[in-house]
Amino acid sequence: MSEFSKERLDEVVREYIDFVNEQVGAYMSALAGFAGHHARVSRQIHRANRPVSTRPPDDTGLPTVVWASYEDPSKPDIIHNQIIRCDEYLEANRPGGKNEQQHSRSILIFLFTYWEGEIRPRLARAKGVELNEIQSNIMGDLRALRNVILHSKSVLRPDKHASLRLLGDMFEVDKELNFMYERMHQIFVLIKQECARSLFAWHGVEDGPVKPEELTDVAIQFGSSRTRKP
Repeated sequence: MSEFSKERLDEVVREYIDFVNEQVGAYMSALAGFAGHHARVSRQIHRANRPVSTRPPDDTGLPTVVWASYEDPSKPDIIHNQIIRCDEYLEANRPGGKNEQQHSRSILIFLFTYWEGEIRPRLARAKGVELNEIQSNIMGDLRALRNVILHSKSVLRPDKHASLRLLGDMFEVDKELNFMYERMHQIFVLIKQECARSLFAWHGVEDGPVKPEELTDVAIQFGSSRTRKP
């Protein structure tokens, strides 16, 4: 591969920023979906659990449950994917609940996996260096959290906590990882700051008007007349 056919570092970084933004969008949409489910089922429970004196004669008084299906509920003989007590359903969909935690963990694993398997090797080729020379504190922390999620049932043991460079203050030792909205937002910001740091170093910016750690978002725009850097 010739020098002029190599990817530019800023092209690779922009691709990763776009990928991060896609995950942020999916995360926010999921939170809105969980909140919507929680609100709708809460209203339905209040109707179902009205005083006995106002219930129809054929009301059995059995626990209120939620049916969930991928199929059209108006059609006969549908297959229910899930039948769950309403209180358990509300607990799973509450802010910070099980569904939010599951989605947050999945996104963080996805962000690290794409970085490690796709972006990091391309950054090394763009810079003409060995892979192990592409280092990042936030991505190292995501590597540790990924291992905790996949291999320790999300319980943060002392050795993994000690390895965290940026996120150690977010989590407690020997406790299950909990990714509330504020923590996820901070992780997204730290990833984008790392992208900015790479761009500043690539372009030789040492004393710019703003420092990477002061940024909360990053966008890259290429002009139509852009030429490749030899």
